[in-house]
Amino acid sequence: MEPITGTGNLILLFTLIHFTLGRSFSILFAIFNQMSVFIYFPLALVYDYVQIPVYGALLEQSSKKFFVVRWLTHKTDKVISSLNERPILKKVMSLGNVGLILLSALPIRGFGILSGSIVSFFLKKNRTEGTILLMTGSFIGIFIIMGIAKGVFKVISFF
Repeated sequence: MEPITGTGNLILLFTLIHFTLGRSFSILFAIFNQMSVFIYFPLALVYDYVQIPVYGALLEQSSKKFFVVRWLTHKTDKVISSLNERPILKKVMSLGNVGLILLSALPIRGFGILSGSIVSFFLKKNRTEGTILLMTGSFIGIFIIMGIAKGVFKVISFF
């Protein structure tokens, strides 16, 4: 078996990690494997952008009861129940549009594009406004993760 050295292999793994573990892990993977920022940054944005209409369509269909999606209903219930359990999430939600951007940007478990899409749907944001807010959060979130990773690597290099 060939080691993960080729750019194509790195992109494939980056894609798999992004869609399974999320943006935070995929960005960390890219930085750790010294992928070019000109490769992983646009890929992460495109992958987040692709998720928004998919989640939006699933939410619209599941709300009309024509197409029941158990997974999405379960995920929505988890997000709503986590609103009650996490005071930080309540605070973020009370911020309106800024809160929606933060929700999709922060590299914290339970935040991200899926949670942002669900909240955007419940806040009755139209597709354009919701997409712009979520993509702004994604853009900021990538920079947050890059900054955290660079800081951690700098601290580790001291030892």
